[in-house]
Amino acid sequence: MALENAARSDGRVLLAAALFSLSLQACGGPSAEEEHALARLERLVFVPPGVCSLGTTGFDCSNSEALLVDRYEVTRGEWLAHLAAAPGAAKGPGMRVWGRWQEGTETLPATFMTQEEASELADGEGMRLLTQREWMRISAGTRAQPWPWGTSPARSVANTLDLGLHGPLGVGTFEGGATPSGVYDLIGNAREWVTVEQLGVSQVSPAAAMGGSWLSHQEPLFDFKSATQAGSQVFGLRIASLEVDARHRSIDLGFRLVANAKEYLRRVVQTCGLSQATRARARAVGARWGQPAIELLRELSGEGEVIVWILEGAEQ
Repeated sequence: MALENAARSDGRVLLAAALFSLSLQACGGPSAEEEHALARLERLVFVPPGVCSLGTTGFDCSNSEALLVDRYEVTRGEWLAHLAAAPGAAKGPGMRVWGRWQEGTETLPATFMTQEEASELADGEGMRLLTQREWMRISAGTRAQPWPWGTSPARSVANTLDLGLHGPLGVGTFEGGATPSGVYDLIGNAREWVTVEQLGVSQVSPAAAMGGSWLSHQEPLFDFKSATQAGSQVFGLRIASLEVDARHRSIDLGFRLVANAKEYLRRVVQTCGLSQATRARARAVGARWGQPAIELLRELSGEGEVIVWILEGAEQ
C-alpha cells in the first residue's frame, strides 16, 4: 500500500510537470529541459570566493572558487519526481517513510535518505552535496557570524524544537532565519547531509549532518566550549555538525544542492534557448546575484548569450 501511494504521488508530480511543459511548448515556450534548467537557476544563490575563519582555531571555511547553492532544502516533491524517474530508486527501506507522505506536503523538506541516495539526485541535477566547510562558509558568511541571520539568537526564525511544532514546515517558511544572501533553513527544519574533507588522508571520509531540525533545540553554528587542562582553561571549537554513518537514515535528515559556479553556468548555456522570455528570466537572476557575480560572468561572457544576459542583470 505504501508503494502504491508513493507511485500515485509520483504520478501526480510528473503529470503536473508534463502538462506544464506541454502548455509552454504550445505557446512557443521553452522545452521541458530548458524550463527545468531555468527554474533551478532561479533558485540558486551566488556565493563569491571569500575568507571565513572561525576565531583563532584554524578552522578555515574559505572558498577559493565561486559557488551556486540552492536557497532551499530539496523538497518532497523533488524527491518523489526523482524516485519516479530513476529506475530502482523507489526500492528499499526508505519507501516505508516516503510511501506515507501525503498529498499536499510536496514543499516539505525530503528526508530519510542515505548520503549515497542524496548524492544520486544531486548528480542528476549536475550538482553535489555541500562539504562541511562550504556549509559553514554559506551559513556563517565571511564575517563568521554564529547565526545565519546575524550575531545574536532570535525567536521564531527557525523550525526547531523550541517552537514545539514537532514536524517539518515548507522550505523557506522563515524569512527572518535566512542568510543575508537568501539561503533558508540552515538552522531548523531538517538537518543536512554534507561530506567531510580529510586533506592528506586516503581513507574514506566520514559523513556528517549539519544544522538543526524540528527535533533539536536552536543552537549557534559554532561556539567555544571551555575545558580544564593541566590547571588552565582551554577553549575548543564546537560546530553544528554530527558525524554519522553514511548509511544512516532519519526522519529529520535531508540535504541541499551546490555546484561550482563556473562549471554549472557553462552547462546552463548548453541547455537554455535564446528567446526573449529566457533573456528576461536570466537578467532577473543576474539582478539578484548583483555585483559579487560580475567578475566571473565577465570571464564567461564569450561562451553564450545566456551568461551575457545574466551579466546585464548583475550590472544594472
